[in-house]
Amino acid sequence: MRLKDITILNPTYIGVPLDKQVSFVPMESLRYDMLDLQEIAFDEGKGKYTYFADNDLLIAKVTPCFENGNIAIAKNLKENIGFGSSEIFILRPNKKNSSRYMFYYVQTNDFRNNACATMCGVGGLKRISPLFMRTYELDIPSLQVQQRIVEYLDAKIAEIDKKIELLGKKRDAYKRLKTATINRAVTRGLDEHVKLKDSGIEWLGEIPAHWETRRIKDFFTNVSGNGFKVEFQGNEQGDYPFYKVSDLNGETKEVSHAKNYVTKSIAAQESYNIIPAHSILFPKIGEALKKNYRRINMDQCCVDNNCSALVIKDSHICLNYAYYIMRCIDMSWFDNGGTIPSVCISKLMSTSIPVPSFREQEFIVHYIDDRCAKIDEAVTIIDKQIDALKRLKRSLINEVVTGKRMV
Repeated sequence: MRLKDITILNPTYIGVPLDKQVSFVPMESLRYDMLDLQEIAFDEGKGKYTYFADNDLLIAKVTPCFENGNIAIAKNLKENIGFGSSEIFILRPNKKNSSRYMFYYVQTNDFRNNACATMCGVGGLKRISPLFMRTYELDIPSLQVQQRIVEYLDAKIAEIDKKIELLGKKRDAYKRLKTATINRAVTRGLDEHVKLKDSGIEWLGEIPAHWETRRIKDFFTNVSGNGFKVEFQGNEQGDYPFYKVSDLNGETKEVSHAKNYVTKSIAAQESYNIIPAHSILFPKIGEALKKNYRRINMDQCCVDNNCSALVIKDSHICLNYAYYIMRCIDMSWFDNGGTIPSVCISKLMSTSIPVPSFREQEFIVHYIDDRCAKIDEAVTIIDKQIDALKRLKRSLINEVVTGKRMV
């Protein structure tokens, strides 16, 4: 039978208008088996957003949200009514079928692969075809068998999720240890018995008595990024890598391989600032300010207008030491105070940082690199274990729902 024979796709609200708040789910609030429910006035949601009710199945229709498993069942909705992003499909199974069973079914390899094959669109917003959602053919067991499958999978998946949760907590503990290791080394040095003094800097506190404090602008100049035209995006060849904020994400010191490049002629034509190799790149606007999006570029590059760079001008500071200092600085301290978070560069450049001798900086960097490499190795092992459990989870769902494993 076809999917539309056992479900209603994107049902229509047929009740009376309400002068009340109801549940609301923006796209970013739909996750695997979880909804972060917000609220919206009924008259603001009706006709503007996708309607759903308790026990309806919500499925992200866009890439990569669908591939990431952003699928959930609506529960505990305010007034039993919800509205959500237009990028969400709603499936309402009839009374002969279980929403929870359908939740598992849409995770099977056949459904996922066929759904992805129908995706069309441009940029990063390819969508599953609504025609596919209506005409997809499936074999479906009786409600009694569905309930038995759901009970089995709920129990087994809960066991796997518990293991994933514990591993996630262990990974988070390692990451906190990494942050603490960096923070202590660059603010207190490596000698536990060293005499300390008040740095006079609120965020820094006490530092070794033989260290000095200097402003960032004493060691660096600032180079801001430029707007990056759409027609240049996706170029895989060129003279200069062109980094966006998303390219600065990750745990390594060096920025990852660029997705976009520009030629010297384009850079000159568009008056792009050329950032020297071995500079520290960082975001200057948006939510990325709250994260450790700081990286070192190994070659000359350009960055977009959401990014900026610190370029060394003084040989008395070690680049890698400065990078670790920048990881300790919360960019939100320098927020301009507008609607969108943004860094006041003059405030950043005027802030003071702890500065030991160049030789001591090198010792500190060697220590941090060694300790962090061991922590990163442990995190990598945990990530592999988590990935293996996620693959097991997908395999289990597929085998049980398709009848390859009897329950």
